[in-house]
Amino acid sequence: MSSPGTPGEENVKSAHRSNLQFLLRSAAALVSTSIVTSGLGFIYWAVAARTFPATDVGESVTAIAAMNLIAPFTVLGLGTVLVTRLPTMRGGRAELVSTALLLTGVVGAGVALVCAFALPSDFLGLPGIGRDVGITAIFVAAVATQSMGYLFDMALLSLIGGGMQLGRNTTHAIVKLVVLLATAVTLGRFGSVVIVAGWLVANVVSILVMTTVLMRRNRVPLRRMLPRPSALRGIHVAAAQHHMLNIALFTPFFAMPILANVILGSEQAAYLYATWSVAGFLFYVPIAMATALFASGARDSGTFLMEFRFTLRYSLLICTAANLAILLLGFWVLRIFGDAYAVNGRTALTLMCLGGFGLIIKDHHVALARVIGTVGREAILIGALGVGELVGAGIGAARGGLTGLGLGWLAAVGLGAVVCGPFVWRAYRGRLDIPRLSRTGGQGDTIETGQ
Repeated sequence: MSSPGTPGEENVKSAHRSNLQFLLRSAAALVSTSIVTSGLGFIYWAVAARTFPATDVGESVTAIAAMNLIAPFTVLGLGTVLVTRLPTMRGGRAELVSTALLLTGVVGAGVALVCAFALPSDFLGLPGIGRDVGITAIFVAAVATQSMGYLFDMALLSLIGGGMQLGRNTTHAIVKLVVLLATAVTLGRFGSVVIVAGWLVANVVSILVMTTVLMRRNRVPLRRMLPRPSALRGIHVAAAQHHMLNIALFTPFFAMPILANVILGSEQAAYLYATWSVAGFLFYVPIAMATALFASGARDSGTFLMEFRFTLRYSLLICTAANLAILLLGFWVLRIFGDAYAVNGRTALTLMCLGGFGLIIKDHHVALARVIGTVGREAILIGALGVGELVGAGIGAARGGLTGLGLGWLAAVGLGAVVCGPFVWRAYRGRLDIPRLSRTGGQGDTIETGQ
């Protein structure tokens, strides 16, 4: 072991500083994205809530939740694989990203079309979906472009650390708000369909704008952006494992408004979506730090547990501050959407924000599994915990309405924290061995991380 002040120790400190800087830049960009999009999102939904009846808002948020739920299923784990592969590639990045985008869009459209004809309208929100050609086409295209947006964001995060991701999501938020304002008066009679169509337009514009910016900035000719099937060779197994884990992570979050719509009705689903959005915004900083932690560990795991301790400590601290803030300001924040939203959602919002502590533990558990390489096993565990969250929320909703939904979900999240906590604590104490991954893409000797 190197003595204090030796070149070996200095190299470790230098690597830690470099990785921590990347982590903080990535987290800052993700948080900035959340602040900008959530801030504009508050305005967006406030305008929608005060322009359209609650039933139209409930239908549209259910459709958007369904869109956000289906989209991660169709990314096929390629986004997470790009995070691990792109930083180590010396060529062919453009072809890999464009090929993955095309595949994701095609699969997204296909799955959305099947859902439109196979699932009842209560699950998808839009009335007439599966029967009306125009409404069905809007929903299918929205899902396809949403899937492509998810994948594009992951690619941007792995290569640039989140700055361009902020640009895409800001563009998306501005465009959908402009479309809503422009159509609220002229096409308001179409209700929820107009709101969903705005998301489709925003997806298309934001992806095209960022692609054009990247091509010009990096002087990438159009021919290098053409999809090439061989670009995906050799990543199928890793993509499948990450895909299962991503589904397990995304499903409870995006299924919750659908669950509320089915059990409680579209009006309560609108109230739930408002509280769910506020809660998600308040603990997004810790979630962003966990996401950046994985991106940093995928680049270089040599000092991973040092960054792990940093993100876990500050995530818990930030979540504590957020919960204190919501106790004081939660009612007034929900009043942005309207008095009915504040009255019906205040207690549920408090319960959901408390769940942020459990999500921090779970997200750090997932980051550990991705870096260590136990993704398949992690997918089974997180999937089981996700089912528990939905079951708890469903039982709570059936017995206690919106507040019962929040209480049931919180109980399930607490159980997940108990299950994931011991492994996270071992990592925090430095009692795990992390496989050595470097920016060259190789896997070398195991690093002894115990202290």
